[in-house]
Amino acid sequence: MGEKHKFEMNVNGETIKWEEKSYAQIFRNFWAYFMEKDLQKTIHIIELAGVRTSESEYFIAKNGGKKKNIFVKDNLWVYTHLNPQAMDKVYAKFIKSWEEHYETPQPETFGDGVQLTEKNKAEETPKLKNIYKKTLAMDLIRMGHDLNHTMRNRNNPKYQVYVMVETPEMIRDMLYISERDRVNKRYNNVNK
Repeated sequence: MGEKHKFEMNVNGETIKWEEKSYAQIFRNFWAYFMEKDLQKTIHIIELAGVRTSESEYFIAKNGGKKKNIFVKDNLWVYTHLNPQAMDKVYAKFIKSWEEHYETPQPETFGDGVQLTEKNKAEETPKLKNIYKKTLAMDLIRMGHDLNHTMRNRNNPKYQVYVMVETPEMIRDMLYISERDRVNKRYNNVNK
């Protein structure tokens, strides 16, 4: 089995860790994380931090090789043809700018002066998680987890994104299903 690459970051007091087969997958995870948090802020920080972007879906090298850039929004992609050291610089620059422009959420008030606390707000608007794999979403639904809605995949409109209500139990079951499928795939490949 190949070497796994690890990445850990601390953002606004939250620690995020990834262990992937490639640096490129970690780079994709990084951008997906921030775009899910706040797409508009991510676009703003990309511009502010000077992260290299493109108006094209692909980067074409001098030798003719093509690398797919990371989709952000219409006519905006983040370059992915970076070496690990350049990726580390992008991470540091982006996270620093993100945290400098992080706003501490202020309590909202109703007309009668009653404050809406973070706990009440969390109960009103559930945290959501995008699931891009239909079989994973169906397994989670069968296990009793709530589907909030579906939407078209911006990168490939012929596919749907399943937006699930994120709970600790849902994350636990999602990790269980992913590991189960990985083990089953390896078992099936060995027994062919």
